[in-house]
Amino acid sequence: MARVEKVGAKENTRIISSFIKGNNKSVTSKLGEISNLEQIGQGGNGLVYAGIQNNQEVAIKFLVEDTQSSKLERFKAEYFNINLIEERTNIVNYINYEEIHLDADNIVPAIIMKRYDKSLKKLRESTPEISEKVFIKLFDFLLNTLEKIHRNGIIHRDIKPENILVTQETDFVLADFGIANYNDDLYTLKAKTERKERLGNYEFSAPEQAKKGAVPAPSMDIYALGQVCQWYVFGETHRGTNRKRITDVFESEEAVLIEKVLDKCLSNNHEQRYQSIDEIFDHIDQIKEERREVDPFQDMSMFNDVIRATCPSVSRGIQFVEDEKYIKRLVENINKKNFKRKLWFNTGIANSEFSKLKYLGDKKILLDYREIKIKGIWLYIGNVYDDLIILETEENEPFFIDGEEVFSALIVNNKYIVDGYHQNAGYIEIEGEVYPFRELEIEERDRLNTYKYYFIGTMYHCSILSQNDHLLDTFQKQGISDNETVAKLIKDLRKKKHEEVLFRL
Repeated sequence: MARVEKVGAKENTRIISSFIKGNNKSVTSKLGEISNLEQIGQGGNGLVYAGIQNNQEVAIKFLVEDTQSSKLERFKAEYFNINLIEERTNIVNYINYEEIHLDADNIVPAIIMKRYDKSLKKLRESTPEISEKVFIKLFDFLLNTLEKIHRNGIIHRDIKPENILVTQETDFVLADFGIANYNDDLYTLKAKTERKERLGNYEFSAPEQAKKGAVPAPSMDIYALGQVCQWYVFGETHRGTNRKRITDVFESEEAVLIEKVLDKCLSNNHEQRYQSIDEIFDHIDQIKEERREVDPFQDMSMFNDVIRATCPSVSRGIQFVEDEKYIKRLVENINKKNFKRKLWFNTGIANSEFSKLKYLGDKKILLDYREIKIKGIWLYIGNVYDDLIILETEENEPFFIDGEEVFSALIVNNKYIVDGYHQNAGYIEIEGEVYPFRELEIEERDRLNTYKYYFIGTMYHCSILSQNDHLLDTFQKQGISDNETVAKLIKDLRKKKHEEVLFRL
């Protein structure tokens, strides 16, 4: 200070705080006095206060780092480079950059900006129930705002709930470009990164940002987009496998679409992510076009054919089959079909689409990562939309690893079975050598099955509708399956139909 020079961030913070406290909570800027100052935030480089200037609420961010370092240039870049963007809707409104004279000996660089109502983090903390409307609005905001800054040669690198501000009308605003990367061809202020500087938060940042020499790329912000959306719904980010599904909470077609996008956004491997926001928009258009092209009765007719080909006697009515050949035949018949959309399962507690159905032998199947032991199968064909497949399960035996019983395991290279906790580490030790996941073929297995019945169908079937979950849950709890109880269930299920089915009936 004496232009904030080589005193240290901690001491500079003390000087600024002490001055404001002793100056009647105010400072003087070129645009007028800023009064009623209250500290509202503090980061690695800046100290943020809220106050009143010209009867308007503003925020003022002071640079507390050494002004002789590259951080002063980055601080200036945050103001000047962002203001070069012509259309700044949903981007923080920076009002002025100047050097505030605290006194004769202390001058501090500062950015004055509009004050916003709260951050996304505060919004979620203050709202008891999450909103699907707000979730979709948040997703759209992130897409459109990232597309805008990326098109203008800016990669944010620090997208997190604290840096997403919210207006009183619940519009979102992207803030804090303090560690952003700027295209050298477009900007004079480069904001270069020094060694050992923080390159984003660890909870929302892409894994590669922590690596030495990582080249800034739009895919980093795209990963953070996925994590922010995941966090808004569940209050936590995603790591490892078995991501919590947005569609377990929200059921609209928009939520289903966003779920598909987030799957790719959150890939740990940056090469498997979208490389640009334009790729996301193209994928969304593709999904919507496929929806327009899909006739629900086409998939349901194929599903009906699967049931009849598995057990021809189903034409006489409800059938329960226990022989292993039926289980194997059912899996083969499903995998032969080219369904336009993935099949789903429902337990009455949750429903989800699945990608993998594999017969393992000994009346066991693999449903994605769930290893299920089948007692028998209930089959029914009716009006196509109410056809039914119920997998009745029985208790599964655990894995035995190092003399211990475990229900979660990883199959490595189709040869080794290791405890499932390795998925959190990302590395596995095999025969004295340590290997990262990316170099191995890994299949997750979970034998801890808490459901007696799995209902299989297309996404348009009555048994998959969330509105019928209570019927399946009741059936699950009573634990009794015979022709009478299954017939009653079918009768109750068909009372509610998917809207796409109703539209075409």
